[in-house]
Amino acid sequence: MEPLRPLPRVAPGQAVWRGTLTALVLALPAGILNQFAARDGAMVWVLLLWLVIMFGAASGGYAVRRLCPDARLHHAAAAGALAYVIVQSIGVIRRLFTGEPISWLGYPFLALLMASVAMLGGVYATRIVRRYGERRDGGDAETWEGP
Repeated sequence: MEPLRPLPRVAPGQAVWRGTLTALVLALPAGILNQFAARDGAMVWVLLLWLVIMFGAASGGYAVRRLCPDARLHHAAAAGALAYVIVQSIGVIRRLFTGEPISWLGYPFLALLMASVAMLGGVYATRIVRRYGERRDGGDAETWEGP
């Protein structure tokens, strides 16, 4: 396989925010659609959309480690947890206005799940870069940093 294209390097804090936005690109629309599917009782769609949400968290952790190889796994976890907090805060505000019940006990556990999946995305990014390497200066495949 050809080496990976290099990405611009950023500081760990910037990588967390960019990873959060990456996770939100998938998790926010899937979370909204998941609410409609759960309301209609379409359990197959609920499960599929839940998997998309988890993939969004993993992609956020992947983005953190690809943008900042010096970032630790807790930076990747922070991207997933921060995306969860943003999405759930929208859900909590909506529930407060509509009078729907709020499950305060489930929120910390789901935040930990999102953070754990984002960490797995970060581990995967590290493994992929070690296996295939990156091109130097965006050049040809012959000028790549090997595994």
